[in-house]
Amino acid sequence: MTIRPPKKELIALYLRFRTLLDSITNLPGAAVMTPELDTLLAVIGNAWQAGKPYPVRKLLIREELGSPATIHKRIHLLKEAGLVRLETLEGDSRVRLVVPTELALHHFAEHAKVIQQAIR
Repeated sequence: MTIRPPKKELIALYLRFRTLLDSITNLPGAAVMTPELDTLLAVIGNAWQAGKPYPVRKLLIREELGSPATIHKRIHLLKEAGLVRLETLEGDSRVRLVVPTELALHHFAEHAKVIQQAIR
């Protein structure tokens, strides 16, 4: 049985995919970003974009993100990386909202550029 040579288009597609993956790892914040931190940052970003940023306490009860202690640690890792900040809710200084920073918004925009390149 002879093995057919692979299609050149498939090889090119795979190599382009690998190049795009490599470019994502060079984006701002990539050095500290794990899949779990990226998921948490996306949750924070989506809530912020919808105009309803998460209070820390509401994030801590999102079981799909981990245990409260783990989520708390991840929020602080994102804060130390400069990707989120805590803001006080107007009218109630006890409530701390988790919002993305300019660096996080840049992170989202750079990922979007990579996605745009992938669909061309």
